[in-house]
Amino acid sequence: MKDQIFIKALVKDGKLDFPLKANKTRLDNFLSNLPDGARLEVFIGATTKKGSNAQLARLHAMIRELANDIGYTFEEIKLQVKRKAGLCFTKNNVEYCKSFAECDHADLNLAIQAAIEIGDFNGIQLR
Repeated sequence: MKDQIFIKALVKDGKLDFPLKANKTRLDNFLSNLPDGARLEVFIGATTKKGSNAQLARLHAMIRELANDIGYTFEEIKLQVKRKAGLCFTKNNVEYCKSFAECDHADLNLAIQAAIEIGDFNGIQLR
């Protein structure tokens, strides 16, 4: 993805703590390479066993990029990601798909991986 970063950190005493110093360095480098006046969209989510807002935000950004680059609608790509991730099933010739909002952490990880694979197949770097 263009101009995006993904880092993991913990909260200690109300401040960000980076268990891997490389993540702090990546964040500092990312911010220092942005031009003055650049607008940032920040998605912060606390991870629990339930799917996190950060996962949802990343997944939707990936789907949006795939849709723009491949030429499909957002909803068409979202359905393809759900199918590839195993979040859809057919019963009596009717397809049912799990909502991303109802997905747990593992389901959203599968969907993110499915989006990356769709991107790879189409020559789009989403890592």
